[in-house]
Amino acid sequence: MIGPILAGLTILGWALVLAMLLAQRRLLAGYPAPLPADLPPVSILKPLKGADPDLESNLLSYYRLDYPAYEVLFGVDGASDPALTVARGVAARHPDVRSEFVVSGRRTGLNPKVNNLANIAARARYELLLISDSNVAVAPDHLSVMVGELLRPGVGLVTAPIRAVGGRGLGGLLERTQLNTFVIGGVAAVPLLLGRVCAVGKTMLLRRRELERIGGWRELARYLAEDQVCGEAVRNLGLRVVVAPRPVDNRLGHLTVRQFASRHLRWARLRRHLTPAGYLGELLVNPVVPAALHLALAPGRLSAALAAATLAAVSAWSVAAERRLGLSPSLVLAPFLATMRGLLLAVLWPVPFISSSVAWRGRRLRIGPGTLLDAGEEAGAWLAPDELQPEEAAATS
Repeated sequence: MIGPILAGLTILGWALVLAMLLAQRRLLAGYPAPLPADLPPVSILKPLKGADPDLESNLLSYYRLDYPAYEVLFGVDGASDPALTVARGVAARHPDVRSEFVVSGRRTGLNPKVNNLANIAARARYELLLISDSNVAVAPDHLSVMVGELLRPGVGLVTAPIRAVGGRGLGGLLERTQLNTFVIGGVAAVPLLLGRVCAVGKTMLLRRRELERIGGWRELARYLAEDQVCGEAVRNLGLRVVVAPRPVDNRLGHLTVRQFASRHLRWARLRRHLTPAGYLGELLVNPVVPAALHLALAPGRLSAALAAATLAAVSAWSVAAERRLGLSPSLVLAPFLATMRGLLLAVLWPVPFISSSVAWRGRRLRIGPGTLLDAGEEAGAWLAPDELQPEEAAATS
């Protein structure tokens, strides 16, 4: 009996993978909205935390935007943050773009990124706010595309899909595979097939008035998944949340498998607390698991054929998704990376049901329903350097 069930789950997984790939293709095939003659000015908010190797080139891309009027505002929580020096150097080479630097440790809530954003936004001049992470690089037309989508009737927030580029070490390659298959596929498929909001905080554009209507930074600072919470709150105002048809580049550095697992677990905990039913359903989008179980529990020609077909399916998904993003994936590595990713994520999948705490930017926080943050007894305790995630330890040293 178990054999037919596992075979059915495997085939269902193939179908869901295909649906995500087709949704991705549909999203990226879209055309940007037409632009009015007079484009509104935009304040770009860049929260910084540590100087990663690609920070300078990432920031430079925001000074090469083909857009008539915008400002770039950087924020750090301490003057010793090395990212501040990098940002000042980039801004000095582009005096034609207004830049400002906000150094403040003032806290609005438990979410450190939102605290930083709140401090930056207090100095912003314009109504339109583009929130953009430091590890993101964009094309010259990025701001025009985002603003064009926001100016469509009834739109209250615009986000963009992520294209992972680079990635060194086995962990970096696995991260790239995960972002360029499951993540972008989910961002494309969830609004299209399920009608749900999918807001990605790597880059988001909204109006200040909508932000204030949903409770402002103080409300968002109560949650770890502030981007998704923001998107759902804007949707509750009766406004649309849309995904732009042009991805932004998430530049990856060197990652170990342990670092990849740690990063994945943080986001898995978020998804589990945002939509428990959706997180349960993620197992269905991983056909590697039922195919492997079928091979182990009911070995034979059928199970071997099913496993081979699954390997081909997930490899094709990886290659096709990356090619659609304009990348050149390795045909040799694709089967290994796709299979290892599927098996590793299956092993990690139960963890968010057991552990609900995360170590993030120097603090250990518990996540509640909707990713509501709770510092509990450790409300004022900063983590020691050896307790930080590897990438965070480098950023705070």
